[in-house]
Amino acid sequence: MNLQEKLKSRLEKHADKKRKLWFENYIKHNTKYRGVQLPTIRNELKEWYSEENISQIPLSEQLDLALSFFAEDYAEDKFSGILFLQLFLYNKIDYEILLSRLETIFEQDYIYDWSVCDWLSTRVLRNMIKFNGIECANAITAWNIAKNVWQARCSVVAFTNINKDGQYTPLILKSNAILIQREERFAKTAVGWLLREISKLDQGIVVDFITEFRQYFSKECLENSIKYFDKDEKLELRKLINN
Repeated sequence: MNLQEKLKSRLEKHADKKRKLWFENYIKHNTKYRGVQLPTIRNELKEWYSEENISQIPLSEQLDLALSFFAEDYAEDKFSGILFLQLFLYNKIDYEILLSRLETIFEQDYIYDWSVCDWLSTRVLRNMIKFNGIECANAITAWNIAKNVWQARCSVVAFTNINKDGQYTPLILKSNAILIQREERFAKTAVGWLLREISKLDQGIVVDFITEFRQYFSKECLENSIKYFDKDEKLELRKLINN
């Protein structure tokens, strides 16, 4: 049994049919689940990594191993790949190399739902930005023109919870301006998510963005964007997209 199969076997022991059905009903997108909780995946991954002495394997081979889990059908296997990158690799691999390898994951359509996409964004890409700084941030922002909607979504979601001083607001707005014009629901919901965060810093920026791109806003995206506005401001902004 190879290393990948050993971890999958460990996860399978925790499979729960009731939880599997709940996850699949909640996530949609035809994503398959074993029904294993995320803390369990993390624990099994860490034990597997230690017991199999994976730290002794060359980094390039560790990266190959981590990325191999994205090709699997079950979401828990994909989460294992994400956690592998987060816990052991993202700060040891040159960010340009890692981003290039991750691009192939999207090209092969191994990510096809919001859950895996957002986990990759918040567990790996966000940490890469924090560790590597503005050059890495610019490289991830460049994904905003990707044909694959999930890769494009990452260009926005990767900036959640790291823009508290507004440093990355220009990059977020740059990507938002592209994603809001896409038809896919999950392109627009990413925009709403980050506008909501920006509104904590400067609501005027959000108002200006909504005003400029009002023809592209869905109701869902608008409501996400203005969550922290007062009642009267919400009413005025709703009129903008309803006219």
